[in-house]
Amino acid sequence: MVLFSGFFCTVSAQQFIWAPPALQQLIDEALENNRLLQSKADRAEALKKRIPAAGALPDPKIGFALQSIPTDSFTLDQEPMTQKQIFVEQTVPWLSKLDLRSEAAAAEARQQKAELEAARLELARDVAVAWYELGYVVESLRINDELTDLVARIRRDTESRYAVGDGLQQDIFQAGVELSRLKDEAVRLENRRTTIEDRLHELTNRVEPTSIDPPADLSGLGFVISAEKLAAAALEKNPDLQGMQAQIQTARTQKQLAQKDYYPDFNIRLTYGQREEDRTGRDLPDFVSAAVAMDIPLWHKSKQSNEVAAASRNQFSAQNRYRDLQNRLPYRIQSLVAEINDTRRRYRLYTEELIPQAGQWARSAKEAYEVDRVEFDTMIDARIRVLKYRREASRLFHDIYQKRAELEAWVGGTATGKTLKDNSHAFKGQSYDQR
Repeated sequence: MVLFSGFFCTVSAQQFIWAPPALQQLIDEALENNRLLQSKADRAEALKKRIPAAGALPDPKIGFALQSIPTDSFTLDQEPMTQKQIFVEQTVPWLSKLDLRSEAAAAEARQQKAELEAARLELARDVAVAWYELGYVVESLRINDELTDLVARIRRDTESRYAVGDGLQQDIFQAGVELSRLKDEAVRLENRRTTIEDRLHELTNRVEPTSIDPPADLSGLGFVISAEKLAAAALEKNPDLQGMQAQIQTARTQKQLAQKDYYPDFNIRLTYGQREEDRTGRDLPDFVSAAVAMDIPLWHKSKQSNEVAAASRNQFSAQNRYRDLQNRLPYRIQSLVAEINDTRRRYRLYTEELIPQAGQWARSAKEAYEVDRVEFDTMIDARIRVLKYRREASRLFHDIYQKRAELEAWVGGTATGKTLKDNSHAFKGQSYDQR
């Protein structure tokens, strides 16, 4: 039994969107079993490990050499210039290049982490939407069963009236047609239920399909939504925006690195040369040498300049994508808030006016039909209309939850606190069970 007392609720740190316990269990299962998410998480961890490596100096080199070996004898003590050398070489990038490389790696890691969070939110939203759709289909099946029983009873009553000469045969046929239509609808609903359950099995990556309990006793639609506060929260928390911010930072750093490539890297070498005694027995001193080499950007017009231009275009591209989503996101939030509010008003219209009025009409039509004051068409239409309105109310009820899951996915997580407030006195929260 789940009591949904509005959007204002306490959630755990692991909860990506608001979910009652049964739904949260499905979401946790999906997040744990999804291989694509595990792949993204592994890549995010790998990029995080690369941050210190990107800012480290290149590995030093050690080498051995023989210098000035005479070709007539290939001996090491014939000439005083002959040396056996060992050297160490270290490449030192231009100042701040290492810091920029580390910064670029960190930005790439943040981008991957944001993509991981966006994928988790998307998966949680998909599970929630499918689960609420399952609730609607199960409720529709129950209403279809009630309709089938009702039409079957009407048909039996009509047959009894026809047997004593008070009814028309065409009324029997009409009830039979309506009964067959309901059976056909039941088949389609069962197929729809199977499809949704298969979708949930796919999302949770289950090896063996198991039964999935639909939503039960969802209640409490009294809440006030602040579109402005939700839009502000989305601009701060939306993982897609955060990922694009990291992309901008990566592109900016890569541009700075490309500009630094105009400046040379230095290769520093220290060499120790050991010499043998000469043929007279004289001990020859060893040599120590040092050298510094640097790159010369001689071909900068075809290399460095093009790298800077390409990095600049990448930065502009990332900035434009970010600004596009930044501009569209508040409108998307406002649109969803408007849809939720409109759907809630329609739900109230059905539950507070249409369904009660249709119930009164059905009772009145039944009494009038029994005394031959209305036609059979009017009576059966009034009886069926009540259950059809209940089914449409169920559709609206579950739509609110589906739109809420989508809204929180855009916001970037559970919308709690000041953005969504419980306001039960403004609307009496009631579970959808309009029997």
